Amino acid sequence: MDDSEYIALSFSDRLNIKYFWQEDKGFRAGKARNVGTAIAEGKYIVYLDTGVLPGTGTLEEHLFRHKVSTHPIAIVGYVYGFDLDDEGIKKMESVITPTNVDQILAELDSQGAYDIRQSQYDDLGHNICDWPAPFDLFWTCHVSAEREQLIKAGLFDEGFNSWGGEDVDLGVRLFINNNMFIVDKAMSSFHWPHPKEVKDTGESSRSAAERIHNKYNIWQTSYYGLDHEINDLPLNKLIKVLKSSPNHPMADPSLYKPQPKTQPILEQE
Repeated sequence: MDDSEYIALSFSDRLNIKYFWQEDKGFRAGKARNVGTAIAEGKYIVYLDTGVLPGTGTLEEHLFRHKVSTHPIAIVGYVYGFDLDDEGIKKMESVITPTNVDQILAELDSQGAYDIRQSQYDDLGHNICDWPAPFDLFWTCHVSAEREQLIKAGLFDEGFNSWGGEDVDLGVRLFINNNMFIVDKAMSSFHWPHPKEVKDTGESSRSAAERIHNKYNIWQTSYYGLDHEINDLPLNKLIKVLKSSPNHPMADPSLYKPQPKTQPILEQE
C-alpha cells in the first residue's frame, strides 16, 4: 500500500477526481483501466502509465484533437525515454526531475532519447493512419480515444493477465471499428526509468501476438507469426519489407499456421 489515495484526493478541491482501489491479484492492468473508463464522466479517455509524465500542453492537445476531428480517432502519445538501455537510463537520470517536465522533454530530445517507435516513424512516416497496422502502436503507456468508442469496442480483454498484449488487442478492435490513428510530438511525455518488472518480455509478446491473431484472423495480424523471427522487425516494418519482396509470404501459405476463424466483433451492452 502506498499514498496513492491521499495524493489523488489532495487534488479534489481543484479537479473532479476519483480514486478506485484494486486488490493486487497479479497482472490486471486491463481490469483497472476498464474500471477507470466505466466510472469516468468525460467524453474522451487518456490512458497514462503511472511512470509517464506528460508535458504541460499534452492533455490540452489531446482534447483539442478529439474535439476538432470529424471522425473517431485513437491517439498514440509520444513517449521519450521508453525502454532505454542502462547507459541511456544513466543519462536520463542525470537530468530528470518531476518539477519541470517541459525542460526534461527538451533535454531528452537533444540527447536523442526518442520514443522507441521513432525509427518506425522515420521509415514509414508520421501519418500512421496510412500504415497497414497502426494498432500495433497502441501502447497504453500513453494513448487516448473516445469513451464511446472504447465501450463500443468492448474495452480491454481482462483475459490478458500477463505482461503485454491487452492494449494492442483493444487497438485492433478500434481499428476494425474504423477509428483513425494519429501520432504527434505535440502530445509528448517521458517515461520515468525504473527496473523492468518482466525479464522475458519476448516470450510474453509472442504469446500475446498469437492470441491476438487467433481472435481476429485479419491479414495484418497474420504477420505476427513472423515478426519475431525475421530480424525482430516491428509489425508495420515487416509488412512493408515482405510485401515488397519477390517471395511475398502471403503467396506462400507454408509460412503460416492455419488459424481458426472468429466471430465478428459485436458491440457489448
